Amino acid sequence: MAENNRRSPVTINELVQLENLGIPQDQVTWSRVTMVSDQWIAVRHDNGEKHATVTVLNPREGTKLYAGTTSADSLLMNPSHPIIALKASLRFEVFNFGAKMLVSKMDMVDRVTYWTWVNSDIIAIVTDSAVFHWDLWQGDSPPECVFNRHNRLTFSEIVSYKADRSLKWLAITGLTPEEDRISGVTQLYNVDEDITQCINAHAVCFTHYRFDDNPLSSTVFCVASRDMQDKGKIHVIELGPYKHGNFAPRNSYTEIRFSDDLDRYDFPVTLQVSGDYGLLYVVTKYGYLYLCDMETAACLCVTRVSPEIIFTSTINSVTQGILGITRSGRIISVDIKKEVLLSQVRESAKWANQASRLERAMARNEEKRTPSKQVHNNNNNFGVILNNNTNLTSIGLTQSPKASGCASKDSTGSSSSSSSSCSSSSCVISEGKT
Repeated sequence: MAENNRRSPVTINELVQLENLGIPQDQVTWSRVTMVSDQWIAVRHDNGEKHATVTVLNPREGTKLYAGTTSADSLLMNPSHPIIALKASLRFEVFNFGAKMLVSKMDMVDRVTYWTWVNSDIIAIVTDSAVFHWDLWQGDSPPECVFNRHNRLTFSEIVSYKADRSLKWLAITGLTPEEDRISGVTQLYNVDEDITQCINAHAVCFTHYRFDDNPLSSTVFCVASRDMQDKGKIHVIELGPYKHGNFAPRNSYTEIRFSDDLDRYDFPVTLQVSGDYGLLYVVTKYGYLYLCDMETAACLCVTRVSPEIIFTSTINSVTQGILGITRSGRIISVDIKKEVLLSQVRESAKWANQASRLERAMARNEEKRTPSKQVHNNNNNFGVILNNNTNLTSIGLTQSPKASGCASKDSTGSSSSSSSSCSSSSCVISEGKT
């Protein structure tokens, strides 16, 4: 679907309709259709037989890369390699398509409420009480318990788990229905300090970003939330440790306003960062896009990109836009109209600096841009290695994981069952700004 509004700063195109690939629309759900990166989409859908069907596809070209069957109840493609992870109740298996081999396997003891790839090597597993990291390349080592869940998440549905590239900052997000709204709580955890802070947030992400006036990149925490009324906030927070030569760490935020349809409570569901453009994409459940400036957190524009529910998105590494999946099975591409966006930002006197920075960033990106075919065809040759008869069923698992819950260090160095909360001086977001 092309965007007809010439003044809109984005173009919207439908890349794939999952129903055309044999995936029933009623099975296009958050738990069945997963997109960890823009490399591929993995779908688990029922075909009326004993085993479910697995379909892996290229989101840009709309081509099937693999189709088979499995007894797993959920599955996730690796963000960058032709590797698929499967979960059947407490059993986990990781399978390499290209090498046609089992990479790793293990059993969990406690019920798993959420799991995801943290990076290309580590899977995060969330239970009712704790968060574990499972490093696939550590031989027979069981998942490591990283931190315990805060009691504010007890009755929440866990919808997201994020980590920075150093795995020193971690964040788990849960949503809870409350009368006519959905509340969001995020537990932020610092590994080095063993400190936890809970904030009101519906969606968060980490990124490694160099601010325009800094010589070095730093870890940045982006937060989106909505309050009880129609207002919300976007935070862009530079995290420690401080890097010599940079300016003092910054903490920027801006207020936004939500536009609800009748009987619909809209709220942020995903955040994506274009490091090349210095833009933050805030996508809401009911299809609105808030495009924000990473330098100041200022909201540059608001536009609706889908009349349907959007339940997941990822950055498009080729265009620096985003890919999204709607509840009806549409995979859409949302990309920046550079000249239109620049024109709109220039028209606002208070955004003169943002316009100059954006123009420089877009010019730099054009100079280094790689043809898209060289980018997204690298890992797609595994589709011809496996045939439709390859069966991803369980293979018998014997490994035992670490016991439930994990001990941590308090300020005296002694063991405790949960991490300490932040003091007013160490909190990332103060109570007055959540």
